[in-house]
Formats: sequence, C-alpha cells, structure tokens
Amino acid sequence: MKGSETLHKDKVGLWAMVFLTVAAIYPMAMAVSNAAAAVTFGGFAAPLIPILGAVLILLATIPVLEYSRIASFAGGYYGLAEMGFGRAVGKFVGTQNLLYFISFDVLTSTAFAYVIYSSLTYVSSIVLPIWAFIAISIIFMFGMFLVTVLDLSLSSKAVIISGIAQVVILVIYSAVVILKSPYNSAAAFNPAVAPGGLSGLFLGVILAGFLFYTGYGVPLFFAEEGKAPFKDVWKAIVIGVIIPTVVGVLAIYSEVVAFGLSNASRLSGELSPGLAAYLPYLGIPAAILFIVVALVGQAFGGFVPGMTTARLIYSMGRDGFFKSKKITKLSSKGIPVNAALLNLVLGIVATVADEALMIKFYGLSQGAFNALFLSGSMAVAFWFVHHIIPDISLAFYLRKKGISLLKLRSFLTSVVAPAGAVILFVYSFYEGYKSLTEPYFGGFIFVLLSILVCAIYVLIKYKTNTLGESYVQRTVSAEKLKEEFME
Repeated sequence: MKGSETLHKDKVGLWAMVFLTVAAIYPMAMAVSNAAAAVTFGGFAAPLIPILGAVLILLATIPVLEYSRIASFAGGYYGLAEMGFGRAVGKFVGTQNLLYFISFDVLTSTAFAYVIYSSLTYVSSIVLPIWAFIAISIIFMFGMFLVTVLDLSLSSKAVIISGIAQVVILVIYSAVVILKSPYNSAAAFNPAVAPGGLSGLFLGVILAGFLFYTGYGVPLFFAEEGKAPFKDVWKAIVIGVIIPTVVGVLAIYSEVVAFGLSNASRLSGELSPGLAAYLPYLGIPAAILFIVVALVGQAFGGFVPGMTTARLIYSMGRDGFFKSKKITKLSSKGIPVNAALLNLVLGIVATVADEALMIKFYGLSQGAFNALFLSGSMAVAFWFVHHIIPDISLAFYLRKKGISLLKLRSFLTSVVAPAGAVILFVYSFYEGYKSLTEPYFGGFIFVLLSILVCAIYVLIKYKTNTLGESYVQRTVSAEKLKEEFME
C-alpha cells in the first residue's frame, strides 16, 4: 500500500488532545505511586502536593504554551529551542527529549509489570517469576507499537475512553470512602500538619509534586495533525493538567482519610496506596476493578508517550538530522511506522537491560522497584535538560523578530516565567540528586555521559554541516506571531 508523504492534518481536535495529556499524566497514578510520594512529604496534608505541583508546572510551562500559539510542529520542544538558539542547540535538545522518552518507555513498561506484580500480592498469594515480569514489560512495548501505528483517529478515541474510565473510577471510589470514613478533616489542606511543616511541604512539591505532570506536553507533538493547533494545543495542556489535578486531589484526600491523621503515614510504605485504602471500604470485587482500570490507565500512560516518541523521531529524520530516509516513512494513514518500530527496538533493549540488571543485583521484589525508579530518575534528569533550554529560548526568538522584551506580555512570558522555571528546576535537581545512593547514582552518571556524548555528536554534525534543516520555521504563523506579541 502506498504511503503518505506528510502527517495527515485534521486528525485530532481539542478533547482528543486534552485526553492525550490526561493519559500521559496517568490519573490513576495519583492513587498509586504519586500518593505514596505525596504522603512521604505531606503526611495527612498530602492533597496539597498535587495542587501546588499543578500551579508550578503551569507557571513553568508558560513559554511552551506561548510557543504552541505561534508554531505547529510535530517535533515538540526542540522546535522552540531551534527557533531561539539555532539548529545545533535545537537538535541537541531533540536528543535529550529522545533519551527522556526512551527512559519513559522503560518506566511505563516496568510500571505496568509492577502494577500486576504488586496487585497480585494484595489479592492473592501468587508471586510472579522473574521471566514473567520481564515478559510482561516486553508485551507492553509491543502493545505500545500497535497503538502507535493505528489510525490516529482510532487511537485517540481509545485514549479518551481510558481517561474517562480512570476519572470515573477515582471519583466514585473516592466519594464512597469519603462518605464512609470517620476521619474526614479539613486538616488535610493545612500545611501545618505536614511532617516538616510548610518548608517540608514545599520540598515535597519541588521533589515530587510538579514532577507528577511530566507528560503534560504531548499535545505539542500532535500539533501538525490537529484540527486547530494554534488554538487547541495550549488549551489541551492547561485542561489536561487541571483534570488529573482535581481527580488526584480527591483521590489522595480519600486515601489519607481512609487511614486518618495518626495513621496516614502508613500509605508511604504501601506497594499500592490506592488498594490499601480502598480495599477495606469497598471489598475484593471493587479492588479487582480498580486493578483492571489502573492497568488500562498505565498502559495508555505509556502508549501515548510512545506515539509521541515516534513523531519526535520522524521529525528529526525529516529535518535530516538522522541520515536514514526510512525513518520518515509514513503509512497510508500518515503514521510514522518506521519511527515507531525504531522506538520499539530501543525501548525493549533499554527495558530488558534495566530490569535484568536490577533484578540480578537486588532480587525480584527490590530489583523491580529499583528498575522502576531508576528509569524514572533518569527520565526526570533528561526532562530538566530538554525543558529548561526551550523555556529560555523564547526570549531569544522574540528578540530575533524585533519584539521588545519590555512589553508586559513578552516580559512575563519570556523572562519572568523562564527565570522562575530555571530556579525551580535547578533547586529540585539539587535537592533530588545531592544524596543519591546506588543504583540511582550510577543512573545519574549514565545521564551525564549521555549528555556529553550527545553534545559531541551534535558538535561534529555542526562542524561537518550535517545538522539538517529546520522544518519548524515553516510551521510558524507570522499572523499569529503578530497577533500574540506585536499588537
């Protein structure tokens, strides 16, 4: 069948993009892994963590929101960096974004297997053998590939259904527990009850809270396939962050009041805080339904970033940064199938290596946990790099276009917001990495070496004039730029 030459336009509207964001953030995580992190820092005041985290992530992403209003580019963040700093810096950001997504593939595939592993611990005495744990992760990666190569109109519908299912289950379960619990209290929204007080609470927000939302930017990568990208992408990001925040606050509140003020800290040590909180109130059948929806949510929480990675690889190939023309091959539906296949191979290799090493040195239970959070810590490190540079680059792009940075909107969005983001990122990076133990220290060293190798590779391509083109420049709307910043 003859393939398409370009990504197909008019494939996704506002609500499809909203739920792409929702799926990537993964609402059920608010009742599972995120709840444990929130309770660790916030104690009974854990519901404040996602609220403050959402506020910070929306503030830190203002430059990216502005970028989405003037450019429609499937390469995402590196397009903004390229507009402000040129092709070399832009392509370097692209490599960091790619490493982030590969780490995220490992994170989500391992998390999928871990949800099954931990859930079986709660509802039965079955213990997965090592080969089964790794096999589940590999099967997940193939599922991600299959969803990626589907017609986007179909896959986006599946994404919407998975998101709605998570929201409905969390709202119903939370409501039931809140109505039944004798421990309801407004103290859950009082920073003073956090173990470390206000300072401890904000440390939790920095280290965990705003990192709950790292998948927020996926609509950027679907902009070229959007029905009204200049209007829809930024709205989808904002709405897509708000929905998991509201649902997450409700879920985490229900979990802490399920245990009460004096026992809420127990949640931080649970394999699945949601099951630990809901099982006594709702019973085994409800717990099984929770597990099923959590697995579906976890699946699409990985499938959507996988769809995103394929578009990033395609965009870098289209620019000519990658030499092989095969990477840019599209199906008749306009889907980057070869880019998706490359992502599948890279994801499987990275996942098997991570899980096999961790399980070999730490055993199945601790090794599976370490594999999950090692890949997560590496994803966070790469995320810092590929986010900070585009944030800063908006100011340089506006100056190139002769737009005064002293105008109120330009100053707030391209100077104040990026400065705040850099401060937050650097502080959280320092706090999160200053006392690393193994295996996370080894992962950090790997990240630093990867950054160095990518920088050298991009420098060589710069010196040999093989960086490729800058397709993003073709997608910038002069009309929108004038409308947003010049009038």
